Amino acid sequence: MRRGTKASARNVPGLPSTTFVLDNGGYTIKAGFAPPETVPDTEALSKCHIVPNTLVRTRDRKTYVGAQTEVITDWSEALFRRPVENGQVVSWEAQKEIWDQSFFDERTAQKDLSVKNPVDTTLIFTEPPNTMPALQKNADEIIMEEWGFGGYSRVIGPSLNAYNDLHPLFEEVQTPADQDADLPMECLLVIDSGYSHTTITPLFNGRPLHRAIRRLDFGGKHLTNLLKEVISVRHFDLHQDNKIVNDIKEDVCFVSDDFKRDLEKTWKGNQGKKGGGKVVGHHGDTNVNLNNPTSQDDFRTTDEVRVDYILPDGVHLLRGFSRPYDAISAARKRKQAALSGQADAEIAMTLGNERFSIPEILFSPSDIGSKQPGIADIVMQSLAVLPPLVQATMLSNVLVVGGNAKIPGFVERIQAELRTRVKTEWMVRVRKMHDPITSTWLGGARLASRFPGTVREYGVTRQEYLEHGSAWAARRFVNGGGGKGP
Repeated sequence: MRRGTKASARNVPGLPSTTFVLDNGGYTIKAGFAPPETVPDTEALSKCHIVPNTLVRTRDRKTYVGAQTEVITDWSEALFRRPVENGQVVSWEAQKEIWDQSFFDERTAQKDLSVKNPVDTTLIFTEPPNTMPALQKNADEIIMEEWGFGGYSRVIGPSLNAYNDLHPLFEEVQTPADQDADLPMECLLVIDSGYSHTTITPLFNGRPLHRAIRRLDFGGKHLTNLLKEVISVRHFDLHQDNKIVNDIKEDVCFVSDDFKRDLEKTWKGNQGKKGGGKVVGHHGDTNVNLNNPTSQDDFRTTDEVRVDYILPDGVHLLRGFSRPYDAISAARKRKQAALSGQADAEIAMTLGNERFSIPEILFSPSDIGSKQPGIADIVMQSLAVLPPLVQATMLSNVLVVGGNAKIPGFVERIQAELRTRVKTEWMVRVRKMHDPITSTWLGGARLASRFPGTVREYGVTRQEYLEHGSAWAARRFVNGGGGKGP
């Protein structure tokens, strides 16, 4: 969206002043009412709620919708139905059920999430870049004809991040001037790595440069599925336990800054178990190679990579947890359980190179046979269609959002790989917000509160939609103004 002018929402004719921002992600929905006036970001985020975007059927044949899934205690063999696939809403039947329960049904919706009068509400709805026109039309018709919002603006999700206050992230010296005057950020490259895909979206004055947008069909879902296969082969069969494996991924996975080095460490640790010229030291299972005096340090760092993960039992332990690897303690507990004739109370497994080899596919998809480029390569493909001066500016303002940005080492690895691919005189700065999951929603809330004129320019009222139709509205969402195409 263009650089807007600050104005009060009440002075903007047409659109209702109450604005509901809905970032409809593949894994979770980030939704809430935008503050009616300018407030600090922390206060605005207090109005944002995260709702699971799924229908779940548990082993006891009960069905849970959206936020109701938070009361589930036994996730074993739970079945999921997600309305969003590959970033697109493909099942509006399921999506409508989740929205109804979460926002429109007064019996089930939270008080500050309940949309009591859609006619008096403006909806800012996010979509991924390059959404198919047929799916866009479906969204417009259901939102405007089924729920009947008084105002509506469908925007590309990553573009909303340009309205966040990113100056503290990218500027070493802060200026006391009004930062809103510099919004949206002139040049910003957004890497949105979410549940089902990763997109690269260069923004100029808040507007996406469509010819430079690129997409990588790998996201958090693929990491979970791969981790599930690896654990099922090496440890326990968890093919029917998606939620448990996803928790494991969130708890212990990290992105290595040197994949080959860390892989070699874990390999040396496994070799140490075989004996042969090695003795057992005072660290329990740590084997010291008499012919290599430095191997003890190697094994110590190997133990730092390894962790013990305790699986939930659905009764006493509802969510798994990790703890430092300790072979002596684990063996002692198993021996005590065997002597007492009781079953081992803990279901534990030791994770080593799984922790960093799984996220590695985002940077090297060829490891699992995919011909797609990694994140750093696809960023360079995106920048290649832009002028050199714009490329340099974009590289100095790279923002990472989405759930995968919370993986330790993810942002640092992107910066390191981009640094090796560009000219030495170009500055490379890759940053993330404090909470990259709610970053897009916050940008939408700031847009609604501080730049209502921009929302009006690219939004439509219910009367305009009914008068001109979905095709006219789609052109207005892209071009603004009177809805005329190029």
